[in-house]
Amino acid sequence: AATQLRPPAPAKARTALAALEGLDAAQALAGLEVVSASVSAAVAAVPEVPSLDDSLLLAFTDQGQNINGILFQASLPAYLAFLYFLGYKNNNTPPLVQYGFAFLLLFVIATIPTGLISKGTYGVILADSDWLHGTAESLLTATNIMLVLGFRAALAGDAALADSLPVRVISGLWLAAVAATLSSGIPVFGWETHTPFLAGLGALPPEMVASPEPANALSIPNWMVHFSTLFEFLIAMSLAWRYAEATGNERWKGLAWGMLPSHAGSVSALTFHLFYNGVPWILTSQAIWTFVGNLTLAIAASRIAVSNGWTISELNPVPAISGAFARLTGGEAPAEPEASTGGFDASRLSLSPASAAELTPGPLLAVEVVLLTVLASYATKYGELVVAPDLFQSNGFTSSAVAALIVAGVPLLVLGALVSRSPDLRQGNFPSLALGDAMGDTQGLAFEDVKKYGAAGTVAYVLTELAFWAVAFPFAAWSLYTTTGHWPDVIASTDDRVAVAGFIFAGANIARLVVPLRLAAALAIVPWVDQNIMSRFVSEGGDSGRA
Repeated sequence: AATQLRPPAPAKARTALAALEGLDAAQALAGLEVVSASVSAAVAAVPEVPSLDDSLLLAFTDQGQNINGILFQASLPAYLAFLYFLGYKNNNTPPLVQYGFAFLLLFVIATIPTGLISKGTYGVILADSDWLHGTAESLLTATNIMLVLGFRAALAGDAALADSLPVRVISGLWLAAVAATLSSGIPVFGWETHTPFLAGLGALPPEMVASPEPANALSIPNWMVHFSTLFEFLIAMSLAWRYAEATGNERWKGLAWGMLPSHAGSVSALTFHLFYNGVPWILTSQAIWTFVGNLTLAIAASRIAVSNGWTISELNPVPAISGAFARLTGGEAPAEPEASTGGFDASRLSLSPASAAELTPGPLLAVEVVLLTVLASYATKYGELVVAPDLFQSNGFTSSAVAALIVAGVPLLVLGALVSRSPDLRQGNFPSLALGDAMGDTQGLAFEDVKKYGAAGTVAYVLTELAFWAVAFPFAAWSLYTTTGHWPDVIASTDDRVAVAGFIFAGANIARLVVPLRLAAALAIVPWVDQNIMSRFVSEGGDSGRA
């Protein structure tokens, strides 16, 4: 999904889903139906699994209830928040960058059906089935290619390429190819657990290999998908840094910093495959980095949005709801603020012919990435069989120590490169979150501010608190489910009643940390309460009393 150039729209309440709006994004997401139908056809065609529905459900449950699954799931809200803030109308985000980051959701979604097939059909994790793994991972490669193209086009002042329809069409064709592969792999071609991705194109003859490798070893095409993704993401980080200079907004550099944990997650994934998926803690480190990375991305994007005028009032749904209600009932709709231009405007960037010339020519960059990808893929796949095959095929202490050096060492090198380009950090000056402006007029609010509006203010506050408690129980029940694996039985189980009460109490105390937001919500609905409750029911009651 993406944000692209579109006609001015009235400033109104936005939610995390606002980042997923748009015609082209809808076309891309429509492909999910194809993926779902294709996977269902593939699964239905496998006769050797007698209780396939139960197996798939069990596989999904197993995936969601271990610590890795919980962390991956918990990272999704932060990523949706990241998309929302990145797509704020005044950010001047290159549309293809927004689209690329949103396209990553298709990769996340694709790993679910492919993971279910690998577990339910083959009895292995997704990483052990090369053709399924490589097919899903290729969507991540498409994502990072669009990030690079979007940032480069913006820095070159090419507004057409920065919002390229042909690139989006190609991404849709890419998605269709993934769906076709998933749907035909088992029923048409009869691919097995370790069938190599893209038929293992480029593999060396067995007589040229130093020693045998495990059956779950990644194929050359699969390694190329992984390494190209790694290199493209690093390029996107460097381009985000340069975009800060082009926009004159230093907070875009924060996006490069926010992408660092995600890069560390990619390194963890490659390291996991380097050891033939045999060192479990590496996968957990990837899940942790994914969770942290999505959070840092959300923070970085929110700093960019706040610097461009975003405030908490953008989240207030009352004006939009009131306007819709007024139009339905024939009442007077509230006045809407003047429409904002928003969208991408290359003229707002500080570009010069010299700055555009500093970009590596596109064809040369493509050749460099391909060469690096090919060299890294062959060096990794066959080099580890020459250097220390026993080390990489075990999960002992020495293997874990070497894995830890790789998982920590590579991101530290990137961290050092970022610090070297940050003179303020070298001087010990650390930037603040700088999110205070987002609160707008809500800073310093107290209940006295609500009481100033009399009965309408009090009713608004009560409604806000009731809404909070209305979501508290479902949230507590879901939290208990994710930690224990079963839904709470508050009628028959005392332990569940206590646990749910504990979750609600904890949530209530956390909510106290954002009391200004709750008070702001109450103040926001005061006009609606006064117009739709107080002026109608209270005045009608007073009139009937006088009658």
